[in-house]
Amino acid sequence: MSQYRPSVLVNPNYATNGISSDTRQAGWYQVLPNSSNLALRTSYSNIGLSGEIRLNTSVLPNVFQGCNGSAWVDFNATQGPTGPPGQDFTNAVNFNNLGSNTAVGSIVPLASIFATTYSNVAASISNVNIRSLEGGSYEVNSNLSVNSMVLSQNSNIISLTSQPLPYQWNFTNTHNTLSYLKNSTSDSQYYGWGETSNWIVKTGVTVTKGQAVRLDRDSLSSSNIVITPITYTTLVGVNKFNSNFFNILGIATQSAFGDGSNTCSVCTKGITTVLCTSNIASGFFTSTEIPSVGIPGIVGKDGGIFCNVNQEPTVDYIKAGYFLESGLGLANNGNYVLFYVDI
Repeated sequence: MSQYRPSVLVNPNYATNGISSDTRQAGWYQVLPNSSNLALRTSYSNIGLSGEIRLNTSVLPNVFQGCNGSAWVDFNATQGPTGPPGQDFTNAVNFNNLGSNTAVGSIVPLASIFATTYSNVAASISNVNIRSLEGGSYEVNSNLSVNSMVLSQNSNIISLTSQPLPYQWNFTNTHNTLSYLKNSTSDSQYYGWGETSNWIVKTGVTVTKGQAVRLDRDSLSSSNIVITPITYTTLVGVNKFNSNFFNILGIATQSAFGDGSNTCSVCTKGITTVLCTSNIASGFFTSTEIPSVGIPGIVGKDGGIFCNVNQEPTVDYIKAGYFLESGLGLANNGNYVLFYVDI
């Protein structure tokens, strides 16, 4: 006699009061008797009917399969054949090194190499802009730009080499001409080819470019060291050991009035331009002619420089250095002459 089983099976957990007695039979299952919640369950089968579904438990991991009438086909995703290559990244994106066609911007704590923040290759060919590296420079004498960093490269690395400071002056290759070394009279600041320093001008005092200056204490704040022009009335009978105007700092390269904050650049050693004067003390024999290069320049009563010739002065004097020009009338009062400051 044949035995039939119900067409719909009950959840094994329900039928056994929560104790699993699952026989893993395939078929339709419901949660409990007369429930409309139905689930189809498949198990392993080798019948091979067209359209049949099974769970192949003979392999690990188990695989759901369907029979197409001649073979079992896996339902699980598997790696298919290799497709055609996609668009190469190097053909979709252009890398551009940006040129220095604009002025360098503000100083930043952390510089960004990439100027382009994102690239959308799906939309079109994109450009990735990369900022170029550039060495900084110093401006010397208000007209000469000096590299502070030199960059070099090969196929693998970029090398940054800092340049030595203080700067080593180069007076070759036409850099030794008067037109190159000497300022125009109308220039607001004169060159200082050598050692220079910046100082605050003494309150209430005017410093004129080309004038000899010395160090002093400020009239408003005695703790501040400032500069003031060298001026005096006489050198006769003066003791240089208790007279402050004998101590020359250098030659002012610009004019400035002392308001407590105005500064002035001073050439303390090297080549600059001096203001000539005829305001001299007794005991000197001044000349408007500078006979030759190397003639000493002496500080006059108003801080200007004059040329003393013919004989040795009969009094102490303040030597500022020597003239670098020669000729008739060069040392006239108010003229400017190229000079080497050598205190």
